Amino acid sequence: MTSGADSIPAISETEASGDIAALYEDLRDTLGVPFVNLIWRHLATIPGGLAFVWTLVRPLYVGGELDRVSAETATRVSLPSLAPLPDFVWESLAITGEDRRTIAALIESYNHANGVNFQALVVAVSVLRDGLPSPSQSAVLSDHHRRISSAQTLPPLPGLSDLSPHVRALVRQLDQLGRLGQSAAIASLYRHLAHWPAFLATAYAALTPLHRIGALAKAQEEVIALGREQCPHLARLTNQDLPFISPASKAAVFYALNEFTGLMIGRMIVMGKAMNMLISDGSPARIGS
Repeated sequence: MTSGADSIPAISETEASGDIAALYEDLRDTLGVPFVNLIWRHLATIPGGLAFVWTLVRPLYVGGELDRVSAETATRVSLPSLAPLPDFVWESLAITGEDRRTIAALIESYNHANGVNFQALVVAVSVLRDGLPSPSQSAVLSDHHRRISSAQTLPPLPGLSDLSPHVRALVRQLDQLGRLGQSAAIASLYRHLAHWPAFLATAYAALTPLHRIGALAKAQEEVIALGREQCPHLARLTNQDLPFISPASKAAVFYALNEFTGLMIGRMIVMGKAMNMLISDGSPARIGS
């Protein structure tokens, strides 16, 4: 675990080895994004936690169910007062067209990963709380997952300790927007976007009014409610042939997943969409384009 890299215990992608590195590779390949989200890096610190949860929910990813559900959820996140800022605003901030394409593609990658991870991990919480349901007899799971394009490149994810004090303060304050409660975890997306402090500052200024009137929190509550509605169906599609996990580790996994789904990932679905609305006209962003 890298001191200062993450806000909570986590095994970074560069530190991962053996079984953890293999699971990280499968996560990146299956989700179709070139990074491993913080929740998975955190689960890797719990003995048996990452293997247990990924084995449980992986069928949801490869069967395409998560893509369908997360896309539906994203379309129902309503933030009507936001619109793309004009090019002259970004140019005045020294954020070039190439910068904007990279930022939009970075946000899109996180939005995809957060959308599917949120739904899968809400299902995992329900299974850990209520037990495995009877498996679905009608489920036909195909190899539906997206592959990472060889053209996709992202700037490295900086650690919190790598950021200058004022940018670190900006990241921490952005992470307070829309919160339903407090936790030690800080969303990785804000750190990744710290390569462009002017974008983070603009997003903070644009989204703080929505935070103050409760619009971001309300949207997150709607996301969580939608995710829970999907659990009965999706839980029947999970893998029931699970690796051993000790009671202590299972309790730690449940605590982590409950916190992340209730306080973190749903919020970042809302914040990711909001930031994308500021910089994108809705056309697909492609890293490397």
